[in-house]
Amino acid sequence: MDFEVPEEIQELCRAIGTFIDREVRPVEEKHHDELESRGVTPHLVGVARDIMGKSVDAGFYALGMPEDVGGGGLGELGMCFVRETVAGSGTWLSLLMMGDLPFGPNRMLYELGSDLQRERYLMPLMRGEKTTCIALSEPDAGSDLSAVQTKAEKVDGGYLLNGKKHYTTNAPYCDFMQVFTRSEHGHSILLVDKPSEGLEIGRIQKSMGEDDLQSEVFFDDCFVPEENLVGEEGMAFAYAARFLSNERIAIASTAIGVMDRLVRLMVEHATTREQFGRPIGDNQAIQWMISDSLTELYAARSMCYDTAWRADQGENVMQQVSMTKLFATEAVCRVADRAVQIFGGMGYMRECPVERIYRIVRVMRIAGGSSEIQRMVIARTAGVGN
Repeated sequence: MDFEVPEEIQELCRAIGTFIDREVRPVEEKHHDELESRGVTPHLVGVARDIMGKSVDAGFYALGMPEDVGGGGLGELGMCFVRETVAGSGTWLSLLMMGDLPFGPNRMLYELGSDLQRERYLMPLMRGEKTTCIALSEPDAGSDLSAVQTKAEKVDGGYLLNGKKHYTTNAPYCDFMQVFTRSEHGHSILLVDKPSEGLEIGRIQKSMGEDDLQSEVFFDDCFVPEENLVGEEGMAFAYAARFLSNERIAIASTAIGVMDRLVRLMVEHATTREQFGRPIGDNQAIQWMISDSLTELYAARSMCYDTAWRADQGENVMQQVSMTKLFATEAVCRVADRAVQIFGGMGYMRECPVERIYRIVRVMRIAGGSSEIQRMVIARTAGVGN
């Protein structure tokens, strides 16, 4: 297999880099103090949506979605290159310009959505007119999806939804939700409009990354039309397993882009920062930390490209996806820790970029299925456990 980046993808990545430098970086610099001190605030979400609209106009939004609905038609390998470019740019707001989960369109709505759902929900996502969220986690249901207690009771013309979600990213700002819920025949997925009677957005839940993206969500006899059922009733787990691979590869390739940026920052600092009359990079301890980081970057990138290529060939890559997501997200945390160490006291300060990276990458080992879940999947696909 040949992992050389095709010329058209190289051109696309260069164009995305130019877009980020022209449209994203100046905006981020303008709001630097707000971003560094308070994270992604409601105000910055509005700023990001403006960037998202420009990304749609430039043709960079939803590049991984099929062309027949206005996407770029890129496969998993092509999207790996793109996400590396975006994540490695050092701009946080640019991560919202791609239309990735949970904000933008997804293949579940494309493949399972009815004509009405495509028209009402998918296409506005494709055009950047709306954003969405995935309402899954609950106080007693995290990795164990079977513990979801939010319940949809069948009534005339639809469902009455009752329950509570939390840690729901983009819930305060989205236009509709994709809600995992219990139903008569198992767990199902319902599309819930905002606003809806009986739907209440609870308190913002501040994260380690100091953003205002997550919140509680409450359903109190919230009526959802029957036409908003995604696919078949009782099939939520099967759908989740079917479409999780895309998210996990996306997280892995994003981690790789961040790792690449960290290594560049480490090398620059090691060659310019002097102590005891010489660059700190002359010290073997610093060299080894950079060498270990480069080695892990190369390994993670190789795993990700191989997995993405196999996915594009139609292979069953459940095990490879979990191994790639596990390794890349744990590696980026190790690299971020080394970066803080190399930068020393400066690396612990908010004014240093590696400090924020250190905090933000920590969630990658949890989002999209924790490292422990990935290890469980790997073992079970090897025939161990049940």
